[in-house]
Amino acid sequence: MRAKLFSPHLFVLLAFATVLAAPLSAPGYFMFAHDARHTVYFMQMFDAALRDGALFPRWATDMVFGYGYPVWLILAPLPYYGAEFFHLLGLDFPSSIKAIEAVGWFASGLGMYLFASRVLGKDGGLVAAIAYLFAPYHIVDLYVRGAMAEFLAFVFPPFVLWGIEQIFSTRRTLYVPLTALAYGAMLLTHVQMTVLFSPVIAGYMVVMWLSGRNQNTENRAQITQSPNHPITQSPNLSISPSLHLSISESPLLRAALAILWGVALAAVFFLPILVEQRYLTNDPLIGGFFNFRLHFVNPSQLLSPFWGYGYAGTNGNDQFSLQLGVMPLFLSIIALFTHARREKNSAQIFYFALVTAGAVFAMLAPSTPLWELAAPIVAFTQFPWRVLFVSAFALAFLAGASLRAISQQESFIAALILSLIVAFAMFPYARPQYTETQFTWNTMMDFQVKDRELLGDTVWVQTRPEDSPLVEQYRAGNITRKAIVLEGDASSRRMPDSSGVRDDASGDALIELLERRALGDTVRVTANTPTRIQFYTRYFPGWTATIDGNAVPIEPYGEQGLITLNVPAGTHLVTTRWGTTTPRVIGAIISLISLLSLFALIWRTRRT
Repeated sequence: MRAKLFSPHLFVLLAFATVLAAPLSAPGYFMFAHDARHTVYFMQMFDAALRDGALFPRWATDMVFGYGYPVWLILAPLPYYGAEFFHLLGLDFPSSIKAIEAVGWFASGLGMYLFASRVLGKDGGLVAAIAYLFAPYHIVDLYVRGAMAEFLAFVFPPFVLWGIEQIFSTRRTLYVPLTALAYGAMLLTHVQMTVLFSPVIAGYMVVMWLSGRNQNTENRAQITQSPNHPITQSPNLSISPSLHLSISESPLLRAALAILWGVALAAVFFLPILVEQRYLTNDPLIGGFFNFRLHFVNPSQLLSPFWGYGYAGTNGNDQFSLQLGVMPLFLSIIALFTHARREKNSAQIFYFALVTAGAVFAMLAPSTPLWELAAPIVAFTQFPWRVLFVSAFALAFLAGASLRAISQQESFIAALILSLIVAFAMFPYARPQYTETQFTWNTMMDFQVKDRELLGDTVWVQTRPEDSPLVEQYRAGNITRKAIVLEGDASSRRMPDSSGVRDDASGDALIELLERRALGDTVRVTANTPTRIQFYTRYFPGWTATIDGNAVPIEPYGEQGLITLNVPAGTHLVTTRWGTTTPRVIGAIISLISLLSLFALIWRTRRT
């Protein structure tokens, strides 16, 4: 155990990962990275929802000028739980995000080392892990794009394939729940990256199964051809069943079960998506600029040394690097030209070479017909260049395989040299553009009003708003008004403003805001006649309302589909609350049962 714990390979890997994570220790934040501000504001809203009692937040109350939006119905939540852990330890939101991103560097390198060392040996695993850490798109995802969730998705592919490899090579039941846990975590981290990598997982399972069948066939032939073997000498003995690999006997079913189990673990997230996404308007997510047909890369971009911090363009006019990585590509070519065809694990080397070729093709315009076939699913990927996530993994593995061309006595020194070369090639780019950190209600509203970000629509919205009555309240730092009178005994009323909401000149006298929370509000309504009131909150399944503690029906109304309800005459307390729905409850139950059974199986098999 001591030898394993103090492995020099792990120390080297730790050192390289520390170099990559070091920029995250600097003060400030790279707030102008592409998705950096989104991440911080989402983190603020996630934290607010948790503190208001949501175990699984879905509603972001400050989005869409304060009207709110169910952003975690479509964004996977696990990265925000990770950042929340550090926030609860006392870090501010940007520091909490940087902390979980630092963990991502170390975890992704460790995962690739565990997987690649199983196949390529420790030295090859070290080179593969360093190549994975320093993959250009891996660095781009964090230090250029500021895409926390997509960056953290790099952690899980090697752990999933490590688990599958263990299932096939050791046949131990323990690796079924471990693989399920890794795949479920990947789903709960970034859906699009999981969709892109899942075909690679499926293909790897098939390759391992076929390799196992071929190996067992060769073993059986060797046994039956041996005249001195007991099996051939005795007619009463038969070939051991372990030498046959039929579908029912192979680990293929176990590996497939692990993947399905992972999906079940993420049911709390996926089931509501399947049922409730029809209430969201998807065109802003997959149309216009986000139409995948506009974002295929030019072949030259995959080899270009250009490194920028600008934004994505269209038709190959991107302002940041989309390169494959010259060194991993060069080492991959060496791996392919130096390995022996009958060499152990040659099938895996050929497989990842095929994955690389397929990934490159998928980023180029000629692959458009294939994208069109799966458009309802892959359209949400938005950018075909996100397939660099796949090529980064495959090229890193092949880079580690190049070490097999060197004699075993010199392989550790060669691994160190190759790792240094790969790291030095990309190290100058492994830094963000830091700026002063300013995250306030004012900056958040400027981000929404001026930059047209943090917006989203439901099917009850008729027009996307340009503003809302809440914007000035946010900028003043004090929310004093969350509901207005639409119909009742108010003394004067105005027509709907530019946001599509009626405003009531005497609303403060009729509606008093008593409590504003992340997941609901409480107001006191005083009226001489039955009154119809409207909250500055968008309607969505799960929202409920009570009057004096009694549930009442609500409905979407107006151009923005805001929560509206009827209040009887008199003085009443009206409360809105974000609740749950049947798909969310069923999904949570499936995930809980899957998680409990997973830990139960791990506990049962821990000693074996």
